[in-house]
Amino acid sequence: MQQQATTHRTRITSALLAVIFLALATVWSSQVAQAGESQWKGRIDAMPANGLQGAWVVAGKSFTATSSTDFRTDKGAFAVGVCVEVEYVGNAEPFTATKIASKNQDDCPNNGGPTPGAEQEAYGLVQSMPASGFVGAWTIGGVAYDAPAGAEFKQRNGPLAIGACAKVHYTGAAAPFTAREIESRPASDCNGTIPPTPTPTPGDEIEVYGRIDSFPSGLIGEWVVDGVAYTADANTEFKQKNGVFAVGACVELHARTSTTPATLREIKTERDHKCNGDDQSGIIGQGELYGEVQSFPDGLVGEWNIAGITFLTDSATEFKQEKGAFAVGVTVKVHFVIRTNGDFYAREIETKSREPQKNGHAFGIVESIPANRLGIWTIGGVEYTANEQTRFKEKHGALEVGARVRVKYTIDSTGQRIARKIETTKSQGGASQPDHLKSFGFVGQMPADGLIGEWTIDNVVYVTDASTKFKEDHGILGIGAYVAVEYRVVNGQNLVHEIETKVPPAAGTQSSFGVINNVGGLTAAAAIDDEVWNIGGVNYLVTPATDLDDLATELEVGNTALVDSYQAADGTRVATQVRGVTIAPTVYLPAVQR
Repeated sequence: MQQQATTHRTRITSALLAVIFLALATVWSSQVAQAGESQWKGRIDAMPANGLQGAWVVAGKSFTATSSTDFRTDKGAFAVGVCVEVEYVGNAEPFTATKIASKNQDDCPNNGGPTPGAEQEAYGLVQSMPASGFVGAWTIGGVAYDAPAGAEFKQRNGPLAIGACAKVHYTGAAAPFTAREIESRPASDCNGTIPPTPTPTPGDEIEVYGRIDSFPSGLIGEWVVDGVAYTADANTEFKQKNGVFAVGACVELHARTSTTPATLREIKTERDHKCNGDDQSGIIGQGELYGEVQSFPDGLVGEWNIAGITFLTDSATEFKQEKGAFAVGVTVKVHFVIRTNGDFYAREIETKSREPQKNGHAFGIVESIPANRLGIWTIGGVEYTANEQTRFKEKHGALEVGARVRVKYTIDSTGQRIARKIETTKSQGGASQPDHLKSFGFVGQMPADGLIGEWTIDNVVYVTDASTKFKEDHGILGIGAYVAVEYRVVNGQNLVHEIETKVPPAAGTQSSFGVINNVGGLTAAAAIDDEVWNIGGVNYLVTPATDLDDLATELEVGNTALVDSYQAADGTRVATQVRGVTIAPTVYLPAVQR
């Protein structure tokens, strides 16, 4: 029995040794097979646009990934700028990658030298950028960059636009460098050097957002903001880059609490949504916005660029596409909150148009008329082109130099305003002064830092200054916002008295057909040039901002119209668009069976 047990143990030992020997032989064989393999570590400069197989550039070195390449994302997903380790074979570029694995970001440190592939950063003014969206060629601070599909774009300090200050995280050995991230920065950051670390706020200083209840005419003296008194003295800094100080205006203040009342070190006007915070829920601001989509993520969850602002979305965000699918250039409405870390989080994004907005209208005085009315008209300091399709209407006097008119236009492919209709009118378009002019259109560009500076609205340049009023009652001001601009022409410049956001045409909450029963004159309107129309038995407030589209059918009593509207806080239905339509009668005949 003992001899059988010994023999059995000997067999087990022999079998175990055979397994170990086989394993060692396999490892040795594998090592021999990979003897020509090398490793390379660095940040991704470029990678395939679709999938993972194809051309890669890592820290300036080219690789080809095949179906046999082992991809590992244990330390995060692959993207331009991410640190990776590449195992590869071959004697010349592009090498064949046998394995690509993401690594921790600190595994690819930037030691400050110009080592190819090491990420660097730079500040500069945006001199050129892609015509549509953000992916493509940029020139920032005189340096060329290429922003690939995986690059990040952040606009927390204003829109990324020509003239804006930007910070670029980039890689590469020569221009055009590969941009991993482009971020808008305050104008003060673009002084040619990396901004120093800010001085810590003294312990007795507070930062407050609130609305002005009262303030002294000369600014020095007592201020009351959200019911709290503060004192401004000769050392207080006053900044009005987001509009003038006024009762009800939103401001950000820094005050020293070592005095009673607290002494203002700085007070500056702020965007209206910054004063809609909720301390109970940790929200420092909230609001809504109508604007154009500039870019959005696959699957909708992630970073959106809308109206020059970066919004974050997640699985809790509500996406609505009843008025068309999301696409670059489409107008959307965003309900958002600002979190304590400064992120703009979108609670809801809803399409409001099926295509980019290209139409607008204006009220002004005719300054010049071309021969036979066809050609360039100058109305309110702005040029319009009239062609064979332009309609002319003289209900309130003749079309002549000095006449007050309403012009409805569209923007063509070259950016010109093409007049679709020019008609005489008694309306000033809601302007507060007889010599002021009024235009309604979409924001194409706006100042990079604050609201003071040059604006482009439907391809016409307007200039705002410290006396301009800004109103954001119908969404915040941003790229693609529909606005009413009240201005006057001074020395060839369109100087803005007031810019106010409006609900865009056809972006209301309700649409309905009806026969026009009355066009104005029903009741006293709430504002100058407002009228009350009755369509389909419903009263609608028609304002100068309302798009009156009578190009297909005249908007006259007895005709049918499609009305887009929303309900104001007082219950009034406000029309964003009234469009004349022709409904063809349909005759249904009984089916005959044979």
